Amino acid sequence: MDNKEEFIDYLQTTEAGIGFNDLYDHVINKDACVFCGACVSLCPRIGVKDEKPVLLESCPECSLCFKYCARTYFPEEMFEKELFKEQVSKDQLIGHYQQITAARSANEEILNVAQNGGIVSTLLIQALNTGLIDGVLLAARDENWRPKPIVVRTPEEILNVAGSIYTMAPTLLAYDDAVNKYKLEKLAFVGMPCQIRAARKFQLWPPLSNKYGKFTLIIGLYCTSNYSYDLMEKLVQEKLGIVLSDVEKFDMSRGNFVVYTKDGSIKKVPIKETKNYNWASCQYCKDYSAEFADISVGSVGKPEEGWNSVIIRSDVGKKLFDEGVSARKIILSNTVNLSKIKKEALKKKSKIKKLNEKVFSAMRFLKISDIEIKTYATLVSLGNADLTMLNNVMKLEEKKLNNALNSLIQREWIITSNGNYKPINPTKVVKAEIFKFKKDFERNIERIKSEALVDLETLFEQNNLIYIKYKELWDQIY
Repeated sequence: MDNKEEFIDYLQTTEAGIGFNDLYDHVINKDACVFCGACVSLCPRIGVKDEKPVLLESCPECSLCFKYCARTYFPEEMFEKELFKEQVSKDQLIGHYQQITAARSANEEILNVAQNGGIVSTLLIQALNTGLIDGVLLAARDENWRPKPIVVRTPEEILNVAGSIYTMAPTLLAYDDAVNKYKLEKLAFVGMPCQIRAARKFQLWPPLSNKYGKFTLIIGLYCTSNYSYDLMEKLVQEKLGIVLSDVEKFDMSRGNFVVYTKDGSIKKVPIKETKNYNWASCQYCKDYSAEFADISVGSVGKPEEGWNSVIIRSDVGKKLFDEGVSARKIILSNTVNLSKIKKEALKKKSKIKKLNEKVFSAMRFLKISDIEIKTYATLVSLGNADLTMLNNVMKLEEKKLNNALNSLIQREWIITSNGNYKPINPTKVVKAEIFKFKKDFERNIERIKSEALVDLETLFEQNNLIYIKYKELWDQIY
């Protein structure tokens, strides 16, 4: 599926026999759900229970929930061609970009309520005022900091929900309201890198209406990993003893998870102590800087407190940002620390899950070396990688790594594309290896029977027939 038209046809064509059970088996039950809310917004038969999509009644198997899921098929190269100019720079770690800078809002009212430099709120208000959008899908919160997907349509509403929640929010769940309740034509979406992939599918072929619900702006937030609501209940409330309704703000700063309360007190917890509350699917995500957003915004790389670092990617993002600067809504700084952004991106891209010994033991039966197994498993974890990335992750001698890669190519376990190595589906490669093993085994059996056994039988009879009664010999043979 190389082009836009083919992918649109894929999205809009109903595939009989594919439905929520497939979504559950391949995504939800595999702890890969990113809780974006896409499937729930598309189908009234799907609800949410315990931060997971659940089927409420019989599934018609229309395939929409599966196809629009953020974790199912997403042709990256096709989307890159659609979203970014050919002359736009592409970095292996942070994706396509036209400009990388540091910025903050020039509006004190925004800075007083926003996270860090207030750039996301400033851009959204600018987009509303210039007519680029007429509504935004955002995550608000209740008094106990539980996420609440909403549609906002005014600058005042944007300011009311400014700031980060640090909990996974099914923001796309509000898409249905944006289309059917508010009849909004041009939408913005602000979300995590993983969730943006679902939003881009919605943008390419709006699933609920031909007229309404078209995404014209997508803003992504840097993300190392996010948290389940357990972080609020078990860490903040139970461990720190802070009543959630007393919390003014959460933040990440200098390796700490920081809680600011309404009475002015501040409590800090090392981020490493919050890992037990990480959202399960974060371990599989390799996108730190929201590479498929129009504009990506975060705090890493900022020159000082009260600023954001900003990666401007698409023409849509560039035009909006430049308009904000020209209107003196945005203040710029050239002191962004790009190396810090790339360092965080590298850490996320190079996360791998190590195989246990039983996997190596079983695979050795196929006469494949441990280095080859490890190389293949690393590529499965990374999704795809160039030689530099593999060297960085595996820390092997270059010659050994090249030998393993060449062997895996010959065995048809991996392929190369544009300097990247990509794994082939393990079901396919292992089935092929088993088929080959069976064929080799059957050939060897025939060789043993036709070549070795005949000679051995003759030798046995020549030397041992005098010791065995004929009937006993017959019984031994048959």
